[in-house]
Amino acid sequence: MELKVWVEGIQRIVCGVTESTTCQDVVYALAHATGKTGRFTLIERWRNNERLLAPQEHPLKVVTKWGEYSSEVQLILQRSGGWGTPQATPSASPQQQIGSSSHYSPTTNQAKRSLNFSPTKRLQVKHQTPLPDTSQQNNKKDRGEYAMLNTLKYVSPDKKYANIIKGYNGGKDETVVYNAQYRDLVRLVNYQREKLSAQQAELTKFDAEIVYWEGKTREQQHQIEYVSQEAARFEAVANSNEQLLKALGCVEEEKELVQQQERTLKSELTLLRSKLANCETELLQCKKKIRELSEELEAEERGEVALLAEVERLQRDIEQTKTRAELTTHSAESLRSQVMSLETAITDKKRQVERLVSEMKEANLQSLAAAPPEEFKMLLEGPHKPGSVRRMIGSPRQLENAVPTSKNPHGVWV
Repeated sequence: MELKVWVEGIQRIVCGVTESTTCQDVVYALAHATGKTGRFTLIERWRNNERLLAPQEHPLKVVTKWGEYSSEVQLILQRSGGWGTPQATPSASPQQQIGSSSHYSPTTNQAKRSLNFSPTKRLQVKHQTPLPDTSQQNNKKDRGEYAMLNTLKYVSPDKKYANIIKGYNGGKDETVVYNAQYRDLVRLVNYQREKLSAQQAELTKFDAEIVYWEGKTREQQHQIEYVSQEAARFEAVANSNEQLLKALGCVEEEKELVQQQERTLKSELTLLRSKLANCETELLQCKKKIRELSEELEAEERGEVALLAEVERLQRDIEQTKTRAELTTHSAESLRSQVMSLETAITDKKRQVERLVSEMKEANLQSLAAAPPEEFKMLLEGPHKPGSVRRMIGSPRQLENAVPTSKNPHGVWV
C-alpha cells in the first residue's frame, strides 16, 4: 500500500507500506530516497491539531483510525534539530558534550534517537527483485547498529551528574583515559559505518547485476521462442511448396487446353470488337438524333413558356381592368348619391332662402308702416347735426351699405 508523507512542502509516496510497518521504517525509507541526514520526527496533522508519532507506532493504523476523516490527515516529516551524526572533535571534552545535551529529557531522547539516520544506511521499501531474507536481515542489522550508536550517545541523568562530579573532582588521568576510550569508540563507529556503506554499495551492485542478468535471460528466452516460431513457420512454408510442386505436374496438360481456348477466345474477341465498333457508330448517330430532338424539345418548351407567360400577363391585365371598372362603377355610384344629396340640400336651402326673404320683406314693411313721417324722413336724409355740412345724397336703396336705425341697427332689407 502507498503512504503519502510531506517532506519540506513536497509530497512523497512510500510504497510497500503494511500494517506492521513502523514510523522508524518510513523515516529510513525517506532518508534513503532524499539522501538527508539528521534527526527527524513524523508528525500527524489534522486541520490545526498536530501530534508527534513514536517510532514504534504504525502509521497505516494511525491513518485508518480517523475513518471518514482519513483523507484530511497529513503525515509530515520534520527535522527535530540537534546533532546529525555522532561525530566529536578531539578537543571536545566529555563534560562539554554532556553539558550540551543536558537540556534533552529522557523521554524525548528515547523518542527521537530511533529516528536518527545517516546516508550510509539504506532502507528499500520497494525492490525491483524480491529478496525477502536479505532485506529483513539488513533491516535488523541496521536497527541494531543504530540502537548501539544511540546508546553510545545517550547518557542517563544519574550517570550524567555523576560524570560531572567526577570531572570536577577527578584528576587529569581519568579525563585522558575517558577521552581515549571515546576516541576509540568514535573510530570504531566510523569504521563500522564505512564498512556498512561498502557492503551496501556491494549489495546495490549485486542487485543491479541480478536485475541485468534476469532481464538478459528473459530476452534470451524471448529470442528462443521467436526462433522456434520462425522455424515452425519455415517448415509449414516448405510443406506448402512441396504440395504446390506436386500439383504443378498436372498443370502442363491443362496449360495446352488453356492455350487452345485462348486462341478461340481471341478470334471471338476480334469479332466482338468489330461488332462493338459498328455499335459505337450507330450509338453516335443515335446520340446526334437525340441531341437534335432535345434541342427542338427545348425550343418548344421555351415557346410554351413564353406563351404561358403572355397568357398570364393578359390574365393579369384583364383582372386589373376588371378591378378598375369595379372601382369606377363604385365611384360613379358614390358620386351619384352625393349629387342627389347635394341637389336635395340645394333645394332645401333655396326654400329656406325664399322663406327668409319673405319674412324679411314682411318685417321691413311692418317697420316702415309703424314709423312716423319725420323719422322716416330722417332715415331717408340721415341725421343733420348743427355745424355739419354733410348731407345724405340719394335714397338708401342707392347706398352700398344701409344706414342703421334704432329699431333695426343691422339695416333694412327691401
